[in-house]
Amino acid sequence: MKSIYMLIVLMLLGGCAHEQHSASLRSADGSEHVMDGYAVAAALKTAYLDKRQDCGSPSAPAFLCSGVLFRGTNESFSFHSWNPVPGRTGVAFSYLRQDANFSHLAVGTDNGFIFFPIFNAPPEKLHIEVLCSFPIDGNTWTRSQPGCGATSHFPVESQRCQSQGITTATQWKTLFDSLPLEYDREKWVYSYICGFDVSDPMNQQGASSFYQSLRAMHLVPSTITHHYNELILRAWAQDIPTLLPIQAFFYTLSSGLAGARHDQWDFFNNADKAFIPIIRINLPSDVTGEATFTYNPNDQRCQPDAVTCS
Repeated sequence: MKSIYMLIVLMLLGGCAHEQHSASLRSADGSEHVMDGYAVAAALKTAYLDKRQDCGSPSAPAFLCSGVLFRGTNESFSFHSWNPVPGRTGVAFSYLRQDANFSHLAVGTDNGFIFFPIFNAPPEKLHIEVLCSFPIDGNTWTRSQPGCGATSHFPVESQRCQSQGITTATQWKTLFDSLPLEYDREKWVYSYICGFDVSDPMNQQGASSFYQSLRAMHLVPSTITHHYNELILRAWAQDIPTLLPIQAFFYTLSSGLAGARHDQWDFFNNADKAFIPIIRINLPSDVTGEATFTYNPNDQRCQPDAVTCS
């Protein structure tokens, strides 16, 4: 995918940048516009409904221009939720789209932050590379760093899909089904499966590889508990909030609102008083359902144009 950044330049020059570009971050010197929460919610819904297979090229996977790429987090006064885990070279995200539905997040998370699709991000923000994609939870914490490689329990089967000749959703499902019967599927299958390489060096195979990972989601039995997908992004530096392409903070359950409010406040006070809206995501109850994205002024701890947030 070495042509990705050239495509980004061409799209920006051609006027194909984010429809809500005026809803970008506001810096302390006022050089940018205030985030419009309603516009952000509408943009997320549009991206969620966009089921394209690529972003105009076989080397441009769909996550560059469509879908909702997010990370579930936990609030804390000891760390900033937008920082990578120290010592890790990869960061776990999930990707929600109408053809990639799931009904819950990872255990223990019901809030977090959303990244802009790279093609839609404000130009001054970092472009964080997506490295690999697992159709379900990949138990990536146990895999070789950055989290895309093999697990110690299944060093052959769990290695990179393409290294095993697995390039389609059907082939991935064959691997999924081949877990030996002596292993409890609910416990071990997440360490057994492989992840699709969608990193820049995949070039012309990048878009297909990612789309096959989305198709594979539909082949997984609904009885599998951790049915959400998992993507690994290349870790970024610590403490650079103003450079990160954060589009929104979010929560999915009422219990997550306090965490989203904490993160909004923490970001405001560490990122030049930038306002990032909180969006409520109602996840679909099944794969045929439809997620909703709602901005509510009463959810916000900080307010647009405010000079303080406490």
